[in-house]
Amino acid sequence: MNMSSKLLTNIGPLALLLVTVLVCGLIDPRILASENLINVLAQSVPVLMLALGAFIVLVTAGIDLSAGVAVTLGSIVVASLLTAGVDLPVALGGGLLSVLAIGFVNGALVSMLHIPAFVSTLATMSCIQGLSLLMAKRGVYVLSDPTLKFLGITRFGNVPVLLIFAAFVVLVAYVLMHHTRFGLRVYATGSDPAAAALANVPTGRIYLLTYVVAAGFTFMSVVTLIARTPIVTPNLGGQSLLLDAIAACVLGGTSIFGGRGAVMGVVMGTLIVGLFSNALRVVGIDPSSLDLMKGTLVIAALLCDAGMLSVRRKIFKEHAN
Repeated sequence: MNMSSKLLTNIGPLALLLVTVLVCGLIDPRILASENLINVLAQSVPVLMLALGAFIVLVTAGIDLSAGVAVTLGSIVVASLLTAGVDLPVALGGGLLSVLAIGFVNGALVSMLHIPAFVSTLATMSCIQGLSLLMAKRGVYVLSDPTLKFLGITRFGNVPVLLIFAAFVVLVAYVLMHHTRFGLRVYATGSDPAAAALANVPTGRIYLLTYVVAAGFTFMSVVTLIARTPIVTPNLGGQSLLLDAIAACVLGGTSIFGGRGAVMGVVMGTLIVGLFSNALRVVGIDPSSLDLMKGTLVIAALLCDAGMLSVRRKIFKEHAN
């Protein structure tokens, strides 16, 4: 990636975040009050966890439409096991296995059967929705586990433990994607699968591992979500959470065409989505209209992504000549 493309990738999300902060301050200074910002950050953690998983898949030019309902299923599995009297580590292990299984199935459909990611993950999304409804016959689970409560509401000074946990997960994602062979191969596969295969990159295995690793971050979204929201229902997570996560990725500079994006861009994109949602509530937008507004924001971001791709191609041609 040349210097001009790097500037477009890295400066864009930061500039958009600064504009968002400025606009929020003009709408209502209370949005930028320290306590409100801390609450916005804490509320955004489950979105950030899911967005990190979505980011890894998007870098390969794929997409996982089942990730939102995978959060729902994972939450129900953990909640049902805890309600049955199982210890927290075992319950979390059960939830993790269920989410990883979804990631493995998605990865196998894409890498082994060569089914387009959109179609395969749409099919698994439908299956998971049905399975979640079957498992949640009780309807509502109320969790009171002290460890989850500690993660969800405890603060060290004025810093929520949840933000410390999120910072650690972000660090893991950063090292994984920017300082390991796996991350390098994910970018190479997303940029040009044929060229990556010629360079002896096992693209099939990378596609499979990508969906499994992304599922691991999806489970982090499960943990942080039930820590913050101890009432688990079949409506927890779902497509609204996935929409926020994809918006965070695209606004953070991740290209839906693959091969481009950065972990810190995803973090900035998540902050943009969190501030945007908070600002809409402050100005009194009807809650039923929030998804409409967020969807419009995603469409605008996708148009920008397409425009950025065109600009990068022109820059590449100029340098090539």
